[in-house]
Amino acid sequence: MPTPLRFKCPQCGMVQDVAGNGPCWKCHVMVHLPEDGVIQILRTLRTNLSMEIYINGIELGLLGRRARHYSSFDTVRIPVSYGHYHVLVKYLDYAGRKHKGIGLEVDVTPQNRFVYLKAERIVPGYSPTVVLDPATAEEMPPV
Repeated sequence: MPTPLRFKCPQCGMVQDVAGNGPCWKCHVMVHLPEDGVIQILRTLRTNLSMEIYINGIELGLLGRRARHYSSFDTVRIPVSYGHYHVLVKYLDYAGRKHKGIGLEVDVTPQNRFVYLKAERIVPGYSPTVVLDPATAEEMPPV
């Protein structure tokens, strides 16, 4: 099964995975996905914890095994328009602990339409931290 595209409905705010343009599952408004570029994030960590994805401070759902409301993939593709983005991935905070993530600044341009990132983990002390590293298309699973 191909990896779907993740988007947040501009009308109701529901985050969902879809194969392409179409109606929102919740409010049924027609959504047209940006076609300029894609940010693809690969989860290289083998843990049962899910991770929250943020782009420019906007939460875009979960990545990982416990992602209940959308497909539970170890990779996610997010369609975006051309521009500058701050991408952050951090562990979902179930117990009120302050989990951290180290974000990465990326540019989506006509020359660089696809941005590939790997979510990796480092543990300074007791606070799990997710770090994003640039990746190549060869490191990503087939879509």
